[in-house]
Amino acid sequence: MIFQERDAEILKWINGFGFASVDQIRRFMRVNASTGYLRIKKLVEGGYLERDRILHGQARIHRVTRKGTKISGDALPPLADINFGTFRHDLALVDLALTLEEQTGGVFTPDRRLRHNGGLSGGGLSGHVADGYLHIGEEEPIAIELELSVKSRVRIHRIIKKYSSDLSIREVWYYTDRADVARAIEEAASRFSFIKVRSLSDTPQEDKAA
Repeated sequence: MIFQERDAEILKWINGFGFASVDQIRRFMRVNASTGYLRIKKLVEGGYLERDRILHGQARIHRVTRKGTKISGDALPPLADINFGTFRHDLALVDLALTLEEQTGGVFTPDRRLRHNGGLSGGGLSGHVADGYLHIGEEEPIAIELELSVKSRVRIHRIIKKYSSDLSIREVWYYTDRADVARAIEEAASRFSFIKVRSLSDTPQEDKAA
């Protein structure tokens, strides 16, 4: 295959998250199913992507190989291992990031790249990294948190307290699909208007007043 600049963009995007499904990659490419599948197939055949089936009945996911990072000029090492404990969260984060970009016109930087680029720690939080930053225009980024399980109340309060003193971010948007998680975060963040709690079923929109 003739490797193109667009292929480098695709590989860097996948590698930022660690992995992505065919449908997610096609959605990023903004092409129809047949066009997206054909390009992904060529990247696999060229040795730039590798396929994995993590769960029975689950669509295969794609990871960038060392050859892929080298040809794309990506300094972020490819993901070595899939974490089964965070697999559902990590796959859902890709969908959330795509939706946020589509709805706001912003650019999403996932935590893997945040950790790598300049040793950032997600909003300056010691021991905690946001799931990603959403950059909209020239303003400070919005920290994105995807919560699919309940954290201890002590940990939630500690994270929110540190966010409250961080001037490098504009807002924090929490997304969850569980009512108990939403309640716990809303309780901890009740004094902080810059922290928003939203359902994954909602269509994300940038707050006009923000």
